[in-house]
Amino acid sequence: MIPPGAADYRVDAEMTLDADVRVIGFTPHMHLRGRAFEYRAVFPDGRREVLLRVPDYDFNWQLTYELQEERIFPSGTIIEASAWYDNSPANRFNPDPDAEVRWGDQTWDEMMAGFVEFADSPDQDRSTLVRQAPVEGATSGP
Repeated sequence: MIPPGAADYRVDAEMTLDADVRVIGFTPHMHLRGRAFEYRAVFPDGRREVLLRVPDYDFNWQLTYELQEERIFPSGTIIEASAWYDNSPANRFNPDPDAEVRWGDQTWDEMMAGFVEFADSPDQDRSTLVRQAPVEGATSGP
């Protein structure tokens, strides 16, 4: 839930790679209050790296950011994603700065979807690639 009037509200999510994974791109997705998005990797040795930073997210320009060269991330790597929202009157695209905004399919609702694009082999069991951390306060349906 994004509070009414919040100009810089942050939401975080993460997933852990349970196998070596070839990453080829990233697609951040938010709606009209989306302001910025960032992906980071935390490697098994503790090293951290910013993978993609979108400082001026624009709902009208929903892009997939393809890596110039695919990368293999080792099993145990954590992919973190952070999204920032502007639910204030200063956001000219904000349909209602007085609203408490929750997850939803409509553009007046919000989303935080940090898609990571993988390249896998045909014989790879996709169900063993990643483990998603539970999102605090998330629900699994209407």
